[in-house]
Amino acid sequence: MNITHATDEQVTGDKLKAIFDRQRELMSKYHHIEVKSGLCQTEDLPVNLDDKRGQARIKDFAWRIVEELGEALDGREDENHLKEELVDGLHFLTELTILVGKDYDNIIRSEPVIYEGYLEFILKLNIYSHLFILEMRVSNFIQELGMLCNCLKNKPWKQTHMKTDKEAFFHRLEKVWISYLSILNNVGMTPEDIVNTYLKKSQVNGFRIRSQY
Repeated sequence: MNITHATDEQVTGDKLKAIFDRQRELMSKYHHIEVKSGLCQTEDLPVNLDDKRGQARIKDFAWRIVEELGEALDGREDENHLKEELVDGLHFLTELTILVGKDYDNIIRSEPVIYEGYLEFILKLNIYSHLFILEMRVSNFIQELGMLCNCLKNKPWKQTHMKTDKEAFFHRLEKVWISYLSILNNVGMTPEDIVNTYLKKSQVNGFRIRSQY
């Protein structure tokens, strides 16, 4: 099964909430698979941001997002493939956010943000070529993601323990989300496109779990 076999789903209410709710469903189904593989650093939910294992799990998900961006750029000549891989990255970003204890309505803490409005605002800033902006925004996202992970100081080889500056971490997480939304906007995805593609790909992931893909 691939995304072309998935069916449209009717979304009522907040689109981002629909994404977070579905990601929690997928997390519950994938959890035992990751534990069985021996590669689940911690089963804590949310993870302990001061613990090496919790930090390692967050960094694992950060790299998963980067891999999806690599896949997207590698096949960007195919617009559908590009958008699907970017939405795969959104799956991992959403799960990372759930893992650190955030929900759809409290990612941005400084002021209430209507994501559709923000996307429309970003659209007005497209003053360079489409390709250049895409590469520039991916580069900016990776920079923001790296600075988010740099807040997590308890690396596997360190023998000293450092508490995480959670204020700085969650401030960086806001910037990571805004940066990723700008990438989706850059390839022409509306809020409706994002949630529809996300839900279709989640159906594919559900099929893969059932078929032991």
